[in-house]
Amino acid sequence: MYKETVTFFNYCESNDAGLWYPHVLSGVHLETDRGAIIKKYGPDSTDNAGVHIVFTENDGQRIITDAAGKELIWLPPKAWAKQTNGDLSGSITFNPANDFFWKGVWEEGDPIPDDTYAGRKGEGFFAHMNRNYDFVFLISSVNGPYGVIPHFEITGR
Repeated sequence: MYKETVTFFNYCESNDAGLWYPHVLSGVHLETDRGAIIKKYGPDSTDNAGVHIVFTENDGQRIITDAAGKELIWLPPKAWAKQTNGDLSGSITFNPANDFFWKGVWEEGDPIPDDTYAGRKGEGFFAHMNRNYDFVFLISSVNGPYGVIPHFEITGR
């Protein structure tokens, strides 16, 4: 069930420049079947994807292991944004305000300057990804962290 790989992109404004921090996560459950999403979240759901991500706890911190085996500390969005830039790639958040995920493996450098893609129709990195790749989803809601079965449920559209 937890066999897919997705890349989450966390956005941070730094020194008047937007940066995207990619995190490749394998061993997640990705649901893109619209009927299954409506069944789970109700007929008013406008979401097109749901992803379940497992975590472990260590000294009160929630840890998500990325595809390379690196342990990422999960932080709520405001706490994540308060970190120094050097700490952002070692942690992850799920922020419905500006983050997105993609069914695929991002293999390029870290972090990704948004303005690198701004000249391409003036829209930035998310617009570039959405225009050029399938299965790109803006995070619309985050449920969890759940404790009984430690996981997050994230929906996207």
